[in-house]
Amino acid sequence: MLANKLNYGDTIGVVGVANSLELGNRYEDFKRAEELLKSKGFKIKIAENVLEDYYGSAGTREQKAEEFMSMFKDDEVKAIVCLNGGETCNTFIELLDYEEIKKHPKILVGYSDITVLLHAIYKKTGVVTFSGPNFVCFGTEYGEEQYRIFEQAFINKNLDKFNFGNKVSIRNGKAEGKIIGTNLGSMMYLVGTEYLAEMQENILFIESYRTSPNECQRRFAHLKQFGVFDKVKGIVVGYNYDLQKNGNIYPQMEDILKEYTKEYNFPIVKCNDFGHKIANSIIPIGVSARIDNNEVKIVGEFLD
Repeated sequence: MLANKLNYGDTIGVVGVANSLELGNRYEDFKRAEELLKSKGFKIKIAENVLEDYYGSAGTREQKAEEFMSMFKDDEVKAIVCLNGGETCNTFIELLDYEEIKKHPKILVGYSDITVLLHAIYKKTGVVTFSGPNFVCFGTEYGEEQYRIFEQAFINKNLDKFNFGNKVSIRNGKAEGKIIGTNLGSMMYLVGTEYLAEMQENILFIESYRTSPNECQRRFAHLKQFGVFDKVKGIVVGYNYDLQKNGNIYPQMEDILKEYTKEYNFPIVKCNDFGHKIANSIIPIGVSARIDNNEVKIVGEFLD
């Protein structure tokens, strides 16, 4: 199920589903993001919980669920951009009315901990969701670049920014399947629950923020034991901040992944276009993509 494209002058809703602005002191980023998107011609509707701080979270789980559902049911709101990433997105997903969400398909975008919400909604409703910028990203030093990517995807229905050429094939091969991902640590919260998107015949996109070679080993062992590597047709590895911020002085996620999946022959591709502290490509969860050695392209429709 696809949402409608965005138009200049539309209303973008902002709701807190993970960390508060207080945690990390993101208030200035928030203000600059609001100014930027208004300057581009959009109306901004702010949920009441955006300024809440409940133990570092943007309100209680009940507040998050209420505000999120209010945004989804509000026909004036054409797209929802999640406020911030963090650690608490999984605390309220069982409180959502997924049947109501299905009646109001709209653009939902965020990344990092928002991966939990993107998975849950796609799994429960079939509505395509989008890994991409959180709202505060538009208030950072790469805010203008992030906006151009956002505009190309949601206004112009163009994902050429993603279909670029500087990818590296870690394991050659060809595959086609629906995209699932993207933040690996957040996705692991859903393993064993009813909210994890189906992996069978799909392509897994993964990235991380705070991680280590040992953490990669632990997560890949968990995925292997849960049977994920028996199901996926390919994996795309994004930008892994802690492993890459100082150059390749550590073993990289893609190298560890290749070792942990050496008995499999599915392709693995490395790129740096989605992850933390960078301008993120828009990645539609549930839309078909194709891997052809070191090329990855979105091949399915992602907006009405």
